Amino acid sequence: MQRTFWLKFSVFNFFLVALLGVIMRYKILYSLPFLDQKHLQEAHSHFAFYGWITNVLYVLIVNYISKVNPLVQLKKYEYLIMINLAASFAMLGAFMYGGYFWASIAASTAALLTSFVFCYFFVKDARKIQDASKIWFLAGLFFAVISSVGVFNLAYMMSSKNISQDIHLASEYYFLHFQYNGFFIFSCIGLLLYSLKEAGSPISERNNRLMFWLMFFGCLVGVGLSVLWMKLPVFIFALIVLTTIGQTASAVMLFGFVRKSWTNLVLKWSPMQRFVLIYVGFAFAVKIALQLGSNIPALNQFAFGFRNVVIAYLHLVLLMCIATFLLNQILATNYFTVTKTLLLGLKMFLLGIFLNELMLGLMGIFSIKYISIPYANHFLLYFSLLIFVALGIILLNMKTRKVN
Repeated sequence: MQRTFWLKFSVFNFFLVALLGVIMRYKILYSLPFLDQKHLQEAHSHFAFYGWITNVLYVLIVNYISKVNPLVQLKKYEYLIMINLAASFAMLGAFMYGGYFWASIAASTAALLTSFVFCYFFVKDARKIQDASKIWFLAGLFFAVISSVGVFNLAYMMSSKNISQDIHLASEYYFLHFQYNGFFIFSCIGLLLYSLKEAGSPISERNNRLMFWLMFFGCLVGVGLSVLWMKLPVFIFALIVLTTIGQTASAVMLFGFVRKSWTNLVLKWSPMQRFVLIYVGFAFAVKIALQLGSNIPALNQFAFGFRNVVIAYLHLVLLMCIATFLLNQILATNYFTVTKTLLLGLKMFLLGIFLNELMLGLMGIFSIKYISIPYANHFLLYFSLLIFVALGIILLNMKTRKVN
């Protein structure tokens, strides 16, 4: 399998996601009458999920399989990556053209069905794998599969014209939760643990299982955090609080293990790789703290009541945490030569994301008192341009490393 090609293709897709982000930011300030903002937003989010994050996770998981069990036939996974990409580009065009209609729903369904088949193949091949990361990938793919219930429910409501606002919102949040808190986060932890093992720091089976089950039940039950406004029974609320505390304990264990492994990382990882891990770790810590805080009903209602707060949180998790980690993982494969120009692009990318998140966070905080920040949308346009240019520099300088 041409791993370098598919990894570069994934970064190209991230570049397109950033371009859509720039266009949306531009359209808020200036006129672009031939493009619908809502359709752009739907194209941006769906392509980010499937064309960028899901695609690169597929490639990195296949890369993992090739290392832990070289006997596995990888061609079937390559076909699935191609189908997922075709569905992603179909989604991109369909959503930009008309938002939710038969073509975009068909493309989304194709991508979801691809995840079912990918999960089936991985479960089958995982039987021959003995490695700590395996359960994290299995859980991630399990969450990817069950997230589809939210999408199918949305499709049913839209086709039947029987739309309940509460169920519509709950279905959206259900899908998002099991995608980014489930599939994305669990897969990233699996990749991190394997990277640490390669650096000479394997996790013990006991600690891995404890950390995993705390995180797993926290994610499974934690979907309730997204629907606390529906006034759930007290015992369900208590269970959500308990499992969220367990998930926080799991995150603390993960941070502790990374800290314990730091000496090996200093020897095996470049200073930039270690800095990006700290950067992502900070974003993940903020995410966990906000998640824990959202158990307080007043804070939860506030968070879901202000659109700027939701946007800031989603970008914190998806961009500053997950996307940055995955970009670092791509460069950490050692398939590409890390030049000074590529490093410059990476530094610009990290700066752009930090400034973007800072502005979104401030807008979220100030929106509580209905205060607008002067020129905030101008700054967000400039920051999105910085991210876009940085990704262009990274993409153009991803030269395949020559093997002697």
